[in-house]
Amino acid sequence: MNFIQHLQAAGVPEHYHAAAVNALEGARERAKGLTWAKWRVRLFRAGKIAKLLPWAAERLRDVRPDLAAWDIAPMVNITAHGDNVPWPDGRPAPGAWLDDTAEARAANYWCKGEHPRSQKSRKAWYRRNAGEYEAWARGMPVDLSAGVQVWRGQNVAVYRCGDAWQIVAMEQLVGKLHQRVRVGYEVSNVWHEPTGLQAWYPIDGHELRAPVTWSVLPVWGAPDA
Repeated sequence: MNFIQHLQAAGVPEHYHAAAVNALEGARERAKGLTWAKWRVRLFRAGKIAKLLPWAAERLRDVRPDLAAWDIAPMVNITAHGDNVPWPDGRPAPGAWLDDTAEARAANYWCKGEHPRSQKSRKAWYRRNAGEYEAWARGMPVDLSAGVQVWRGQNVAVYRCGDAWQIVAMEQLVGKLHQRVRVGYEVSNVWHEPTGLQAWYPIDGHELRAPVTWSVLPVWGAPDA
C-alpha cells in the first residue's frame, strides 16, 4: 500500500509523512492475525458468550476476565447489550436497559424486537463485535485533549492524534469496482468529528486507545470515503 500517495492526496504536510508512515507500518504489524482472531470468536463463540452472561452483566470480562480477548471494546458506551446506551449529562451511563421496556426494545437495531440483554440479542451483538477487546489491546493510547488533526482529499481522509494515524480511503480498481481502505488506528471512532468531542469512555482499569485496524475490502459502486 502506498501510504505517501494517500497522505499527499489528503494534503498532509510533508514534514508529517515520516511519522505517519512509521505509525501505519507499526499498525500493520500489530494487526497481523487480528481479522482471524475476531472472526473465529464471532463465528464459533458468540452463542457461548451469550450463555455466559447474566442479565445484569455489562460485558464478558465482568464474569470471565480470562476470556477478555473474546470481548467487545472495554468502553462504558460499548456493552454486551449495544452501543446506543443513554448519555445523561453528556456521558455514557452503565446499567442501561435493565428493565424490559418498549424503549429498551426500540433501541435494539441489530436484533429487532428483542430486548438488548436477551440471549438471542447478545449472540447477535457478539457476532458483530466480538474480538474488539483485542483490537483495543493492540491499539495506540490517545490524548484527545491534545487535539485531533484531519486532512481530506478526493475519496481520502487522514486522521492524527498524537502517535495514532489513520487512513480512510476509496480506491478505484476497475470500472465500478473499488477498494475500501481503513488502516492504522481508529481515531475516527474514539473522537466524534461533527462535534469534536470524545466518543468513547474507557471502563475502570483501562485507558483510552485508538484500536488498531487493517481493513482493505473490495466494494462495488460509487466511491465514498
